[in-house]
Amino acid sequence: MVEPHKQLDLVVYGATGYTGKLACEYLASKDSQFQSSFKWAIAGRNQEKLKLLRSHILDNFKHVQDLRMLVADSNDIEAIDLVSKSSKAVISFAGPYSKWGTNLVESCVRNGSHYSDVTGELFWVSEMMEKFEQEAQIKRVKLIPTCGLGSMPFDWGVKNVVQFIKQQFNEDTKYVRGVIMDLNSTLSGGTAASHMQMVAPENIAKTLQILRDPQSMNPKDSRNNLDKPDPDNVVWDSSLRTYLAPFLTSPTNSRVVRRSNALNNYGPEFTYDEFIKANSWSGAKAMTWAQYLLRLSFANRFTRSLVQRALPDPGEGASMDELMKGHAFLKFYGESAVSGQKVVCDLRISGNPGYLIVARMLAEAGIDMAKNSEDMNKFGFQTPCSGLSPEYFAAMLENGISVETSLME
Repeated sequence: MVEPHKQLDLVVYGATGYTGKLACEYLASKDSQFQSSFKWAIAGRNQEKLKLLRSHILDNFKHVQDLRMLVADSNDIEAIDLVSKSSKAVISFAGPYSKWGTNLVESCVRNGSHYSDVTGELFWVSEMMEKFEQEAQIKRVKLIPTCGLGSMPFDWGVKNVVQFIKQQFNEDTKYVRGVIMDLNSTLSGGTAASHMQMVAPENIAKTLQILRDPQSMNPKDSRNNLDKPDPDNVVWDSSLRTYLAPFLTSPTNSRVVRRSNALNNYGPEFTYDEFIKANSWSGAKAMTWAQYLLRLSFANRFTRSLVQRALPDPGEGASMDELMKGHAFLKFYGESAVSGQKVVCDLRISGNPGYLIVARMLAEAGIDMAKNSEDMNKFGFQTPCSGLSPEYFAAMLENGISVETSLME
């Protein structure tokens, strides 16, 4: 159980990376009342970078009177334990997580600290579930991976459709489709590194094993084989009257949504799939091939190093102009299980989704875990929509995300 008398409410691990720094600035921007009642700290492996970040925050946010700094390399078990022992919750921006995250997850479970990150490395998440789910349940520790652009907004959009159907028609949901209608976001160095890690020679077999089963992230007693394999070609969507293509992160998002169904019970027939909108058949075909070739280049040892040089390094980030101009528009539509009522949810993100809004997503997740986990009474490995409280989603509505759900015309 997370001890209520821990010195800190939240630690931001990997705080000196680009997105970690944005999260710290976001936390520091909260008012004096928040700072006096909620104790948070920065952590990472590089002491000099942490000192610079701490000075930056104290110089630019005068109402932040004190900010603890914890130096902890992810391979230093004793130092990592000091981080998890001191805080009710830890959020981590230190990826790729399959390389740098395992010791931190184990430490959080061992020492009773809730944990969240923004990984997309499902093979690693699956390994963490296998190792630590039972102990986390016993110790009442909550763990919420994939709480960034992949997969929080997708999880949330689906839940809005499901809730609308339940509230308006008192029915379960038969299916939901998610469609990326518009996306203006910079590929972060951390995201690129995670995708490279998923298809690295030592991980490719584990990744493929996860991808073979559409419900591979569901609890083992909650798999009904209704969901179809990940789409690999162009489809015509008659409801939206547009061509759709597979999307790079849909395999991750889809499995998170399906786990939410298993944990939240959206309905015994519920299925989910996900695409990105294209302007034409040829455009959708080009997008499909481009993503296929990108994955292939990640996996091929001859092209891997070339791609690595072309992609941003972990820690590199968007310009201020890119932070402000970025946006996304996601659409989710679904059908009720009995009467066939169709419902649509439009979810819009204002601000760079891959950096600015992701930083807020994870920072607010840390706040919510520290404050509301005991009331939620949900522990072990959760999804954003099974493990975070209504307060979290209300906070995100004030920080760059808008949601509108209605009957589909």
